[in-house]
Amino acid sequence: MWLEITLIPFFIALIVFFIFWIVHEGSRWQKHPQLGIFARIIQHSPGRAFAIFFFMTILLIPLALLVMTGLWVDGINAGITPAKSDVVNIMLLTLLVMAGALPVMWGSFRTWRQSVKIEAEMKVRPTQV
Repeated sequence: MWLEITLIPFFIALIVFFIFWIVHEGSRWQKHPQLGIFARIIQHSPGRAFAIFFFMTILLIPLALLVMTGLWVDGINAGITPAKSDVVNIMLLTLLVMAGALPVMWGSFRTWRQSVKIEAEMKVRPTQV
């Protein structure tokens, strides 16, 4: 029972991350009836996109540990000690999710860093007319 309850926030966070990743680029998503709000939120600035992806990536770690805790509580309530393979499966799931989330976050960080660098150069050296 607890495993199923703890899976709900994990999958919600994973779906929200995936939606933000889909609408991250491309202005055509802003006019979409359902996904438009996500596109307008994340396409506001590169800094906001990085902050969202960073927060969602960091959030997925404790949610995966919550799933593992739900698995342990179910095993203890059933009178069975959780097997090491259960822990390994949850950790492999966490590594799989992180393998997808970290490159997305790192790419948005690089975009944000480049935009800050260009903005700083524009302030130091204004354009010649």
